[in-house]
Amino acid sequence: MCLTYADGTIVSIDGQSLYLALRLCLNEAASAESDEPIFQYKKWAFDLNMPLVSDAVSYGPVLYRDPLLSLAKASLTSSHLLSDATARFIVAPQHGDAAFGVFMTNEDAAMSYSAVDIAGKVAAKVTGAVLNIAKSYFWRSSPQPSSRVSETNRHNIAGSEDPGTMVPCSFAIRDNPRKVLDISLAPVPYNLAALTDSLGRVSLFDLESCEVVHMLKGLRGSQCAWLEMDSRRGSDGVRDDSDGASRDCCRLFIVVYAGRRGTVEIFELGSLERPVASVSVGLGWKLVQCPTQPLGGSLVVGTAGRTRRATAPSLASCMLFSENGQEASIQLVI
Repeated sequence: MCLTYADGTIVSIDGQSLYLALRLCLNEAASAESDEPIFQYKKWAFDLNMPLVSDAVSYGPVLYRDPLLSLAKASLTSSHLLSDATARFIVAPQHGDAAFGVFMTNEDAAMSYSAVDIAGKVAAKVTGAVLNIAKSYFWRSSPQPSSRVSETNRHNIAGSEDPGTMVPCSFAIRDNPRKVLDISLAPVPYNLAALTDSLGRVSLFDLESCEVVHMLKGLRGSQCAWLEMDSRRGSDGVRDDSDGASRDCCRLFIVVYAGRRGTVEIFELGSLERPVASVSVGLGWKLVQCPTQPLGGSLVVGTAGRTRRATAPSLASCMLFSENGQEASIQLVI
């Protein structure tokens, strides 16, 4: 779980420790105990001239390291981090001539710990807080009334006393005046990201080779999400990572909501020349990627010799939300 701040700081929270801390909070609330559970997080900062970003995502360490590939990449690029990075990020700065940059480091950030006793103080106002958070997240570009957070609270929430681990820029794509506005990561096995920019293009970026592999044009004001479909079970099936055959049957689609035209277009990976489906839904929607498993779902449960994840990850899906609270799920039947 990552929180991206406009000043170019990313806080990555360990999901399992957060889940356990929240469970402890619930248990303590029931038993009237006063201990303060904690969760783990890391804070990252980026080497930017003007630390203001439109979006930033973390996509983890390099999973496979080939020594021969490392030598080849070292001879072709100025960065040796492409093959041995322990943390990788895509950052879209608001200023400068770079459309976006790839930041990598082979240094592990120090793990910090945060007490969660503030959760009890917020619980009494949870309804209003959730509504305010939803409004600020889904309609950040709309003129919505918002309450200001005091400088002291904002300082504490963002952990400004800790500048975070500085991550250098490995390389940047410069294509002035194009600026990347939003970054959407594909499900983990595919190593892809969809980047929407200010010139109405959607770029598919390969996270391993660090190359733009395809570009969709004429989609100004677009939003992107991902959709998976198991050709044997439909778009609402559950993917079992232990079954290699089921992964071979999964088909990946990129869903694009063209905000200025009010249309949803779905493209299948591998045949991106034309959409497999297109429908007009109107203006004013927000396209949201749905989580593939609940918080704590990756915890391993079971007895020795027979372990499994608490919740099996589902196929990637997405939904549309309107300003008046309507929602619409996106399903594809082929």
